[in-house]
Amino acid sequence: MAERKTIFRGLNTEVYPDRLPEGTADVALNVTVRNGDIERRLGFDELSADVTGAADAVLSMTVAHFGDGDVYLACKCEDGKLWQRKIYPTDAGSFSEITTNATHSALDAGWWFMWADRLHYFDRGGGSRWNPDANSGVAYKAGLPRPSGGCLIASAAGGEKDGRYHVHMSYRKVATREEGVISGAQTGAGMPLQCSIASDTGGILITNWATIKTQDSEHEWDQAVFYCTKGNTEYIGKGGGVECFSYRAYEDVVAEIGQSSVGLNKSDEVLDTQQYARNSGGEPPPAQIGCWNGRQAVYAGIFAGSNATLTTTQAGSNNDLTYTAVRDGPDGNNITIEYAGGGVAGSETVTVTGTAIEITLDTTSSTAAQVLAAVQASAAASALVTVANAPGNDGTGAIGATMSATALAGGSRVGGNIIRGRIEFSILGFPTMVPQEELYNMGGDAKRLVPHPWVGSINSGIPGEVNALAAGGGITMSFTATAAYQLLEASDGRLWPVLVDTARGAVSGTGVVGTPQGVYALGSGSLTRFRPGGFLDIAARRLGPTLEAIPAAQQEDAVLGWYGRESELWCAVTKPAATVAQQIIVYSEQHGQFWIFEPAGLGVAGITAMCELAVPNAYPTMLVGTSDGRVLQWPGSTGQDDGTGYRARWRGYFGQTWCHHDQRLQRVQVHSGANVADNVTMGLRAMRMGDESLDQKTVTLTKTDMMERHGADLDVIDGNFFQIEFSSADTVTDQWKIRDLALTLERT
Repeated sequence: MAERKTIFRGLNTEVYPDRLPEGTADVALNVTVRNGDIERRLGFDELSADVTGAADAVLSMTVAHFGDGDVYLACKCEDGKLWQRKIYPTDAGSFSEITTNATHSALDAGWWFMWADRLHYFDRGGGSRWNPDANSGVAYKAGLPRPSGGCLIASAAGGEKDGRYHVHMSYRKVATREEGVISGAQTGAGMPLQCSIASDTGGILITNWATIKTQDSEHEWDQAVFYCTKGNTEYIGKGGGVECFSYRAYEDVVAEIGQSSVGLNKSDEVLDTQQYARNSGGEPPPAQIGCWNGRQAVYAGIFAGSNATLTTTQAGSNNDLTYTAVRDGPDGNNITIEYAGGGVAGSETVTVTGTAIEITLDTTSSTAAQVLAAVQASAAASALVTVANAPGNDGTGAIGATMSATALAGGSRVGGNIIRGRIEFSILGFPTMVPQEELYNMGGDAKRLVPHPWVGSINSGIPGEVNALAAGGGITMSFTATAAYQLLEASDGRLWPVLVDTARGAVSGTGVVGTPQGVYALGSGSLTRFRPGGFLDIAARRLGPTLEAIPAAQQEDAVLGWYGRESELWCAVTKPAATVAQQIIVYSEQHGQFWIFEPAGLGVAGITAMCELAVPNAYPTMLVGTSDGRVLQWPGSTGQDDGTGYRARWRGYFGQTWCHHDQRLQRVQVHSGANVADNVTMGLRAMRMGDESLDQKTVTLTKTDMMERHGADLDVIDGNFFQIEFSSADTVTDQWKIRDLALTLERT
C-alpha cells in the first residue's frame, strides 16, 4: 500500500489520459492552477458600461503613462473615433472623445505606442499623436509631412552668392528632432530667383512666411528648415545663365515659428556638385498594422488609397479634362486647377505655385487637347497631376471660358487596396520618420532624390499579405497567415525579413502580441512563441483539438493580450459553433500551464480588445473590451461577471505511474483552502483497460482550510488509474481553493 501526494497541473486536451503526466487535466474551466493549487477564478467587474454612449464595439485599447504621472485608458471604437478616460491619480469615471485631425477607419483595430510623451495611434486612415495637456487636448496628426505649400521668394539686400536659386522647406520639431519631407521647389513666376551682388539683391526673402506658419497646423512642428538649391551652371563651365540640377540642396536657415519674417543669407557657401539631399525626414504611412520595438517603428497593412481627381464641366462639348493627383491620399485634395485668360492658343503656359496649377490660355481658341499638351509638358505640373480627356470627350473642343481655382477631391487613405508584401520602417530612434524618395523639379530638370541614409521601404519578398507585426523579447516579427519572418536590422538600420517558420503564421493583426518573453502568435491550429534564436509551438501535443475547434470563419476575430503581473498570455477565441469570441485560453509563462476562462456576463457580445492596466500603488488588472462597447476588469472584487455566477470545473488523472497494473483506491485526502465547505463537489471515477463504463461517485466537501478524508463513502474502487474532478455550480460566486490531494493506493 502506498500513499501518493500529487500536484495539480494545467490543461491538455490532446494526449490520452493514460499518457499524461500525473495530475494533468483534460478540463480546466474557470479555474487557475498555480503552484499545485486549484482556485476558482475571480470574475470580471465592469469598468465602463458604454465607452462611446452608443454601444460601439471597442476595437483596441491601450494604457498611456504620461510624463507628469497621469495614466489614461485609450480606446479605438467602431465609430472610427478615439476615446480616453483618465484613470490615475483620480478616475474620471467616464470616457471622452479625443478630437483629432486624422480621419480614422471604423474597420481597423489599429495599433498604439508611446514615444516622446505622446500616445500615437495608427490605422489605414493615418496617425494621431496625443497628449492631454498639449494642443488644448486635441490630437495632432502623427509625424511631420511634406509641406502642402511651397515657399514664395524674392530678392533682398545682401547675402547669397551670385547665381540662380530655388528654395525648399521642411518642418521640424525641436524637442524630438523630427523632420518632415522637403517640399517641392518653388517654380512660380520669376523662378528661379536670380541673385546679383552687383545690384545689391544677393539675399533671398521668404515672402509668405505668415502663410507657411498657418498651413499644416494639424501637425506638431515649431521650426521650418529652408534649403537652397543653386542651379546656375556658369561656375562649372556650362555657360552663363544655363540652369540644371547641378548642386545639392543645402540647409540655409532654421526659422522658429515665432519669427516675424525669414531671410536667407548664407553667403559664400562652397557647394559640391552631387545630386544629394541631406534631409532624411519622412511622413509615416497610414498603416493598418504595425509595431514600435523601441528602436524602430515598422508599418504594414498599407493601403494604396485613392487619388484625388477633378473632371472639369466646361460649357460645350469635347472640352473637358480629368486631372488626377500623382500621389494617392488626402494630400492630393490640396491641388487646384485654374484656367486664366489672356493666353495664346497653341502656346498655353502653365505656372505652378506650391500645389496651385494655373493654365493661361485663349478661352476662345485653346482646345482641351492643347491644354492637355501644355500640362504634360510642364515638369512641375506633371509632378503633381496627370491629365487625360474626360470620358466622352476627344479634346477637339475649345475650353470656352475661364475657371477659378478648383480643388481636386476624393483623395483618401481609408479606401483602396492593400499593398501586399510591403513593409515601411523608420529611422532608428524616430518612429514617425520614414524616409521617402521624392520627385523634385529644378528649372525643368526633374530628379528623384533618395534621402539620406536610405528609403525606409522594402518590397519584402514575403509571399502573400503581411497581416501582423509584433515586437517583444528583443525581436521584431512579421507574419502572413501561414508563415513567420523575423525582421533583422542591417548595420545601416535597414530591416530585412528572414524566414523563421514556414508552417505557423498569424490569423490577424490582433492575433499577435509582444511581451518581455517574446512574440506570441495564434495561427490556424497553432499558438507559437518566438524568441531570439528559435520558436516553440506551446500548444503542440497539448491543445490541438481546442485550437482546431475554433470556427475557420472566426479565426481572424482572435485577440491576444499580455497580463504582465502574472506573466500570462490571454487569447480570446470563438468557441465551436459560435460566432463571437467568448472563450479565453490562458497560458502561464511562469508555470507552463493552460486553462480556459469563459466569462459568464458577456451575453451576446464578444471580446474584441484586451490590455493590462497598471497604475502606481495598485495591483495590475486585465481589461477586456467587448463588441457592445463595455470594458470589463479582472480580477473583480465580486468574483463574478456583472453579478452573474459561473460554473468552475477541474478534472484530472492520477495513478498513471502504475496504470498498466490493477490498483485499488483505499482513500482520498483533500487539503482544502478557502470557501470549500458545501461549495465544492468532488467526483471520482476509476479508469480501466477494458470497455467498462463506470459511474462517477460524487461527494460534497464539507471542510474549509482543513484536511478531509473520504473512503467508504466513495466505495472501494479498483481501476488502472483514476479520474478526479472538483467543481462548483454557477450559484457559487465566492472563490475557493483546493491545496493538496493525497491518494492511498494498493496494487492488486
